[in-house]
This record gives sequence, structure tokens and C-alpha cells, in this order.
Amino acid sequence: MAEEDILPHPVNEKAPATSETCIQQSWERCASAYNLDPSQGWIADVLSGAEFRQASGRSSLLLKSAMGEMRRLFDLVQGMGLMVLLADPDATILARCADETHLSVCRRLHLRKGAIWHESAAGTNGVGTCVKEKCPIFLGQGEHWRFCFSLLASYAAPVFDAQGRVAGALNLAALSGNSTKPYAALVMETLLQSGRRIEEQLFREQYAGKKILTLGPAEGCSSPLVAVNADGEVTGATHATREMMGWTDDMIKDHPNLLTELEAGSEISLQKAEESVVRSALAASHGNVAATARSLGISRATLYRKMKVLQIQ
Repeated sequence: MAEEDILPHPVNEKAPATSETCIQQSWERCASAYNLDPSQGWIADVLSGAEFRQASGRSSLLLKSAMGEMRRLFDLVQGMGLMVLLADPDATILARCADETHLSVCRRLHLRKGAIWHESAAGTNGVGTCVKEKCPIFLGQGEHWRFCFSLLASYAAPVFDAQGRVAGALNLAALSGNSTKPYAALVMETLLQSGRRIEEQLFREQYAGKKILTLGPAEGCSSPLVAVNADGEVTGATHATREMMGWTDDMIKDHPNLLTELEAGSEISLQKAEESVVRSALAASHGNVAATARSLGISRATLYRKMKVLQIQ
């Protein structure tokens, strides 16, 4: 083997910088805003049967889209001693995938349906802090606010709905301290992919019948997708697309033309997004230029010009 092909031994993965920032901000809230004593034990409030049915009803679309993905994710991480939890935007646990070895931990830590893990009550925790900060978070040994969770490992990622709002959080958890930390980056990326799959399913169901285009590769918690009508006008956008384009609900209600919006931007990311849109539209039309131009709301001559500029054959 050539010397340059020999890779150094992996070292323990550090938590992402965004995760470290979220943890610090959460601890500050626990100390100053919530006045929580970290040494004090905690028992979760649990919704009654009627209250849980109401909460589940409000998140019915999320539950429908997430259950299959939760089972797939559990199959992947079960061997690492991790369970899968789904929570709503209020940090209430809606569903759980766990094996028999997890049940005692679930009872002891209140990891059960209907348990409320809001940050203001539970302190820094995966689900509660994730929905508060709207960003992915990894909490290893000693990083939860309360001492009673000192050995709890938690990976959490927000799940966004078709309107770009936080629909809930997907969580991997185990009472294993830092045993999974060497693989934290891999576990987190697997979790993020699951969250994006759920988001995409929610988005496609919301905009069924519309053409769904991508503005580029999926990264982080959200995929950059847009829904366009037959005239190439935007009718819906995911969280990632809204962040990239600076779009609000009111702006999307005005149905802006997608290519016009992308062409108006000078950023490299928007130029790349325009290329991605044209390529995905061509693929959806099986390479038919006339059909692609119609779907994008532009003339065939304009599309040819864009293809030349973007070096699309």
C-alpha cells in the first residue's frame, strides 16, 4: 500500500461546534432563566390518556410519516444500545422504538409516551434543547443539566414540516455514557438523514401533484426542496430552501418564479442552486427541453441560454 493511502487511527469525534454552542446556551438558561438545581432529582409530567390523544392528533401527519423511518433507524442503531424516540414541538414523547434491555432505563428516566421533556422543566436534554434551539445536538456524559442524567447519551435532530416549521424532534438515547462518542459523527449523520427523509415525505404529501425540485445536495437537518406549479412558480419550500432564499410565508404566497428568484441572486450557492434546478427539471421531463421550459415557466430559448451558461449538455 502506498504511504499516502495509510490513514491515521481515528480519534474520538468531537461534538459539532453548533452542538457545543447550544449546550452552553442551554446551561445558561437553566441557571438564570429557569433557576433549576442540577442536583435535584426530576420526575417528568406525563399527559393523561385524553391529553396524549389530543397531542397525537395534532402531530398525526408527523407520526404517519415517521413510524416507518423510526423502525428503520432502530434496526441500524439497536446494536449500539440506542433507542429511538419521537417528540412533538412541545418536547412531549409521541413514540418509542426500544428493545427489552431498554425498558428499565425507560421507566427510570421517564422515556415513555406522553412524558414532557421541555427544557424549562427537565433542564438541558436532547429533545427539549433540540426543539428550543432548532438545531441538532449531541449530549454525552455529564452534558445534561441534571446530575441524574449524567450517564445518558442523547443525539437529537429537529424534524421540519412542509412549511419549514419545527414539527418535532427525532432522538437516539441510551444510558451508556460516552460509549458511542467515538462514532458520534456517524450516528448524528444517520439521525440527520432519517430526519430529512421524514421531512421530505411530509413535503411530498403536502404538495402532491406539484413538481418537486431540489436546489442542491441535502445537508444538516433539512433538504433544499421546492414545489412549483405548471408555470414554474413556487408554491412551497422546505426549511433549508427558506433559509437559503430568505423566503417567508407571505413571499411564497405571492408564488415567485423560481428561476427568476435564483437568477437575481449573486451568491455562488444560488448559482449552484439554479444549475441543480435546471438539471432536476430536465431529468423529470426525461430530457425534453420544451417540456422542461414549460415546467419552469420560461421560453425554450431562455432555457437553452441558461443551459449554455451553466454548461449543461
